[in-house]
Formats: sequence, structure tokens, C-alpha cells
Amino acid sequence: MTTPDFHSQADNPRTEIRPIAEPQRPLRLSAIVPNYNHGAVIGEAIRALAAQMPPPDEIVVVDDASRDDSLRVLADLAADYPTLRIIALETNGGAIAALNRGLHEARGDYVYFGAADDVTRPGLFSAMLDILASHPQAAFACCEGAVQDLDTGTVGYRPPVRPAYSARLLGPAEVAESFRRIDNWILTGTAVVRRDLMTANGGFDATFGAFADAYAMRRLALLHGCCFVPHLGMIWRISSQGLSRQQAGDPAASLAMLATALEHMSADPAFPAWYPAVFARRWRFGVGRIAAGSEPMNAAILTQVSARGPVGRAVLSGAARLGGRIGRLIALAWLTLRERPTSFIGLAATKFTRLAFPSWRGAGLDDGPA
Repeated sequence: MTTPDFHSQADNPRTEIRPIAEPQRPLRLSAIVPNYNHGAVIGEAIRALAAQMPPPDEIVVVDDASRDDSLRVLADLAADYPTLRIIALETNGGAIAALNRGLHEARGDYVYFGAADDVTRPGLFSAMLDILASHPQAAFACCEGAVQDLDTGTVGYRPPVRPAYSARLLGPAEVAESFRRIDNWILTGTAVVRRDLMTANGGFDATFGAFADAYAMRRLALLHGCCFVPHLGMIWRISSQGLSRQQAGDPAASLAMLATALEHMSADPAFPAWYPAVFARRWRFGVGRIAAGSEPMNAAILTQVSARGPVGRAVLSGAARLGGRIGRLIALAWLTLRERPTSFIGLAATKFTRLAFPSWRGAGLDDGPA
């Protein structure tokens, strides 16, 4: 596996706004937040992190040469939160480079990788650290998230299928078996990760673009196992302007990303031999679902990335031309039947348990699709 050298810092010197003092005791948890032009919302993210019980021992914000008022906002926040460390990069290197820089700077035994425009929910760190204390061999612990679509205002919940219905450890073999049913249940924004294992992994590989964190986390889970807790840990805010949606909406970028992922997975013994083919099916379904839900429908993605064979291209191009609710239903039905992204029983069971225990969602969130 090709991994980035995140130890090399010479090409992007830093300005440390808060002087670094050597910690008087070992740090348990470092929260890492990359930021680029999110001055309007990063305060909410920092306050939510600081309010966690227990709070992180340090919050490391890596500002990726923002051009808005982010540094002023962060300096004001630092006056209120002594654990906040701000690293201001002189040149913009992208979110993955900022995450790797934060990993290099972090001093905690565990790390949390947040986002400047997402918000953690109460109880996230206590739930993750408690189960990791019982299973120190696990690479990380993760839970569930609410996905808030800023374009439509809808709220959904992820993962669509839980790998477990109670807090538990999944060993490497159990992780692999769960990936046969569904593989997108690891949400990086809910995960507390062992820093030594993430460092040994080489951090995040920028070759994968927006998929870099998902690849790294799946690899760690397959190698070391992980813990899952059915707890609502964060609000994940998405929009058509976000990096992952832009990559998913570009046929060339999406195909290139799929080819890169398959090449690495096929060559990496951490991944089962059967997994690349399963992943490719789910990738085609995932980008197709986003394309079908866009307005207007993204015909290029549907026909160039998601379609397989002349029949698939005919069905999906026809659905895109039809458009509207009927066109979307046709496209999603075809993609679901063709790619079989997950277990219908698992979808139903997860939806039922979320409906049966509405307190799981917590206050302040509107109902949305499961």
C-alpha cells in the first residue's frame, strides 16, 4: 500500500498561534479538525468538542491557509478554550494533507478526526472511550450519525444497516464477514482511533481524495478489528458543494477513484480477495443514488459510471430523460436490483430498531429517512 509521508513538514511551514508546552501528564485523546474557510461555522464544532464528557485533552485545528476570517475566529475561541491548538498553514494543501498534519502534531493515545462544519453529539467520547478501555486491541470505536442535507433540509441516519445492535467488539474476521453484507457502517466522524495504529498505517493516502478516510478505516478494521456502538454521535452536514459530492458527481473523477481503490485493494493482503468486486458494485450504486437524487438527475454519472452493459445504459438514460419522481424511482429500483448493495433484512431491522427507540435520535433533529 502506498502511504503518504506525513512526517515531512519542510514544504509547508507552520505558524503555531498557541505556544506548545510539554504536557504535564500523558494525553488520552486528541481531536483533530482541518479547516478551510469555515470561519462561520467552526465555532459550533469546537464548542461541541469541548463540551464532550470527557472533553478531549487537546483540540488541534489545522487551518489550511483559509482566506476568510477563520484565524480571527479561532484566536477568539482559543481565549475561551485552553486546550485549543491552532496550526496555520501558509499554503493550501487540501483536507487530507491537513488531517495528516494534525495526526503528526497530535499527542494523545487516541485521536478523533472531525470536520469544521460537522457537530459532535453528547456522549460520543464517553461511549467510544469506555468500550475501547474494555477492548484495547481494537483499532478504533465508532457509532452512528445523522446526515443533514443542507441543500434539501432532510435528515437521514447512517449507517443504513448496523453491523451490530448492541455495543460490541468485532474482530478482523467478523469485520470481513460484515463487509459481505454492508461496508459503509464505519463513519470516520464518529470514530475514536488508536493513534499508534493510524500512524503505522501512514495516515491518510491523498491518492484516494474524498475516499481516503474510508479506505484507511476499513483497512485498520480488517487488520485489527474495531468496536461499534449503536449511539448517535454526530451530525454530518453534506451539500452539493462538498468534496465528496463533487467527486461523486464528476464521471472522470469517480471512475478514476474507483480504479485507484480497486488497484490498491487487489494488491493489499489486508482486503479479502472477494472484496474488490463487492466494493465496485456498491460504489456504482452509491454514486448512482446520489446522481438520481440530484436536480436535474446526473445522466453522465448514471450512464458512464453506474450502468453496466447496454441494457443498464438504456434503462438509466431513459430514467434520466424522464426525470422527476418517476425517473428517480426507476433509476433507484434498477440500481438496487442490479447491484444488490446490502441486505434488505438488515435495512428493515435497522429501520425498525430506530423507530422503536426514538430517544436514540436525541433532541434537535427532525425525522428523516433511515
